[in-house]
Amino acid sequence: MTKHIELETVISHSVRFPQDWGQRGPRAKAAAAALISLVVMTGCSHKTVEADSTPAPLPVVEVTGARFGVVERTLPVTATVLPLPNMEAAVSPSVSGIIDGLPVRIGQSVNRGDVVAHLSTSTLAGQIDQARATIAQNRIQVRQAQVGEIQQRAQGQAGIEQAASAVANAQATLAGNKATLAGDEAALHNAHEKLDRENALFKDGLVAQKDVEDAQLAVSTAQAAVDAQRQTVDAQRQTVEGQVHALQAAKTARLQDTIKRADVDIARAQVASAEGSLRTAETQMGLYTLRSPVSGQVVAVGANLGENVDTSTKLVTIVNLDTVQIQLPIPTESAGQVHAGQRVIFTADNLPGRTFEARVQTVGRQVDPSTGTLPAYCTVPNPGHLLQDDQTVKARIVIDSASGVTVPTRAVLTDPGTGATSIAVVDGGGVLHIKVVKTGMEADGVTEIKTGVAKGDQVAVDGQYGVPDSAKVTVRRGAD
Repeated sequence: MTKHIELETVISHSVRFPQDWGQRGPRAKAAAAALISLVVMTGCSHKTVEADSTPAPLPVVEVTGARFGVVERTLPVTATVLPLPNMEAAVSPSVSGIIDGLPVRIGQSVNRGDVVAHLSTSTLAGQIDQARATIAQNRIQVRQAQVGEIQQRAQGQAGIEQAASAVANAQATLAGNKATLAGDEAALHNAHEKLDRENALFKDGLVAQKDVEDAQLAVSTAQAAVDAQRQTVDAQRQTVEGQVHALQAAKTARLQDTIKRADVDIARAQVASAEGSLRTAETQMGLYTLRSPVSGQVVAVGANLGENVDTSTKLVTIVNLDTVQIQLPIPTESAGQVHAGQRVIFTADNLPGRTFEARVQTVGRQVDPSTGTLPAYCTVPNPGHLLQDDQTVKARIVIDSASGVTVPTRAVLTDPGTGATSIAVVDGGGVLHIKVVKTGMEADGVTEIKTGVAKGDQVAVDGQYGVPDSAKVTVRRGAD
């Protein structure tokens, strides 16, 4: 059974326009006008339209819940796992020699101080024995020289002691004479001061001429005493010098003592030289045993038993991977966005499902000419040594982030003419509502929504295009 429907009703049911249609551009409006004209012409020719009594199916819309989350804008780079600078060591010998011990193999774990190689010491051992024999012989010579020195010193010691006593007595007398001279000079100074005062008083008529003459006589007397004492001091000084010469003569007479003492010194020097040779040989003996400077794992062995090696040979390479550094190559155009403290997230192909996190510690300033990048570094604990030396990993540096209500980016509708953004939200009754929203940061298929949608709102992510506001829809639940 059919019924006639007015043309206006047909048009309204045949052509559906989105709520924001009035904001669309000129092309969209022109297309709409053409469609309406077509419907009108059809209606005019047929006058009436027969309506199907079967209701049209509802649009199917896939929805997901808006949630509170974090949107992170990241810089992806392919990074490299490296040991820490002080946790990788290539052990090379400090001397040339033949390897007679190599107790490690690739993959073996070693501790700091463990022996990793040994060079033959047969030649050096002979040098050590010779040095010890020389020391013993030189010590005998020292004892002999000491006996000769003691005997020679005893013979001349008495003469030197006597001369030294005479010098001491003469110096004591000279000291007494100098003290007397100092007193006489002080008295002369006082006499001059008194004469100056008497002259001044005489000019003022305050004293008699005789007082001035008495003061002059006192000056003359004091001067004579000083002159006489100076002669005494000079004479005693000559006496001291004579005694000193006598002492020197006594010492010179004991020249043989000095010779004997030199013999002792020479013998001692020979002992010291031999001991130095022994210490050098023993120190070199230590150089023939090579030890690991770090705890870690042996990753390379560069020689074999019986092989001649020198200081350029890398015998053993040890790496400690308990903590590793990640070298991040930063393109120069992005260098300004990367700085210390930013979060780094990385994964390794050989560890599916495992994610590592760290923080940027340093950013280099020297551009690598081969790659045109700047190196940035972060460190990360590596228990179990899951990350290996020189391994490449996929890293993302978080250069910006925002937190708030987030939705999948495909839920956001953008008007091509105005740039206005909206989201279709489906309520509990299955009715779709177009809500104008203000968006924030977008990254990795997720968009921050600043206004217009709340946490928990069911937003359409598929099938919402062309569905008008307040339309009834069939809801298909998407993955949250």
